[in-house]
Parts: sequence; C-alpha cells; structure tokens
Amino acid sequence: MLVWKIKFGHKKKTLKTLKDVIALKFKTIESEGVLFHGEGQQGDYITLELKKAKLFLNLNLGSNQYGSIYGHTSVTTGSLLDDHHWHSVLIERHGRNINLTLDRHVQQFRINGEFDYLDLDYEITFGGMPFSGKPSSNSRKNFKGCMESIIYNTNNITDMAKRKKLEPSIGGNLTFSCVEPHTGSSGK
Repeated sequence: MLVWKIKFGHKKKTLKTLKDVIALKFKTIESEGVLFHGEGQQGDYITLELKKAKLFLNLNLGSNQYGSIYGHTSVTTGSLLDDHHWHSVLIERHGRNINLTLDRHVQQFRINGEFDYLDLDYEITFGGMPFSGKPSSNSRKNFKGCMESIIYNTNNITDMAKRKKLEPSIGGNLTFSCVEPHTGSSGK
C-alpha cells in the first residue's frame, strides 16, 4: 500500500477547475480500494474507487446554501475488475458533464447540483484516502495492486514519481514494475 499526496503550488489554498482530465491504468486482485481522491474545504470532492470489484466515481461540485439542491453524484461501471488484468480509466469533465471511460466503454452523465467548478484543496491522493479523522475516510481501503500511466490534467504523475518529485504520505513499497500476486500454491 502506498498513498501519494500531490501538491499543486504553495500559495493557493484551493485548486479550482472547470475542466479535468484524469487517466490511469490499474490491475489488482483486491475487490476494494481507493484509486484517486481529492476534496475541498467547501465540500467538493472526487473519488475513484473499487467496491465489490466494480468501479465507482463519486463527485460533488457543491450543494446550494439552502440544501435544496444536493450535488453528490455516484456512477458505477464495470465488474470483475479484480481479475489482475490491466484496466484503463479515463475521466473527462467539463463543468457538470462527464465522460467516464473504462476499457473503451464510454458512459456519459451529468453531475447533480448547480455548480460547474470543482474546488479542491491543492493536495490530491492516488492509491488511498488521506487521514482526515472523518469516519468516511477510515472505512475505505487503500488500493493494493499496480497503477501506471497516471495523468491528472497536464501532470504526468507516474513520471513525477519516477523523478522523485513526489513523496509518499503513507508507507508502502513503490516499484516501477508490477509483481505477480502470490496465489498460495507451492508449485510442487
């Protein structure tokens, strides 16, 4: 398990975007795990995670001040994603419109709410949730498996990790190869 915390600038408190492009490839034998997470002080968040070997994308661009318009949106795609084969994910967001692509299967949807900007703290994580003390973050498992070709907007996260421009925020083993899982057989 390794969680990467990415910081975008030191002066800004938030990262406010109208458009986002997030891409990655993963493989695992685990049915649960957070692949990507970002959240903001105003309640905005984006989380990509595996639950029961399906891919869940959870987003919130904010709710209105009266609580009459709720911004949370959750979309599920795929199944049997714990098969230890490479799976490709692409998230393209423009305002409230989303294209979620899993292994070349595109799902289009519109995010609930009335806001178009995603306001995140300038830190996002890949491979797990940051410890925030919130009950929701403690119940989610960190991703165990392999990830490659990680892109967040114009930032090549994989390349940044290789050049040691990132520091892990939670311990684990980082290698730039993918080890086959131990199946428990003795090979006799």
